[in-house]
Amino acid sequence: MVETLDLFEVKQIVKQAAETFLNDLRKAHLLNEYEEQVISSTISDIIGFKQSLIMLNDASVPANKKREAAIFVKGMNEAFKKLYEMVGERCFTIFYNSYIEDKTRNAIANALNIDVATVRRNKKKALLKLSMILYPELSIMAMFR
Repeated sequence: MVETLDLFEVKQIVKQAAETFLNDLRKAHLLNEYEEQVISSTISDIIGFKQSLIMLNDASVPANKKREAAIFVKGMNEAFKKLYEMVGERCFTIFYNSYIEDKTRNAIANALNIDVATVRRNKKKALLKLSMILYPELSIMAMFR
């Protein structure tokens, strides 16, 4: 059985995961100051999507929370469809395997028979495009800072 977390715990997990990811991007010099807010929000949504999927399959979650989770998942699925149309199959596959299925860059590179650097570039490209889909106003503001 999956452990149900309260909202505060979920927010803490999301915040910690987003901060860790942003720090990794900064260390690898893959993030400029203008992208940070947009990417942070997008990472939080990806983590929220994964948590919502767990909630939908948990019998102990109340119906109203499941309804909220289902609405969120539906919205994210629509964004993922748009992303697929924008970046193509290979880039989307890299994105999905990395962010949704939590596979390593090496595992993705080996499975797709491509270089690890290509995986890294495509992950960032897809994440930025998803950010533009989910937060167009923040993306536009970031361009003019």
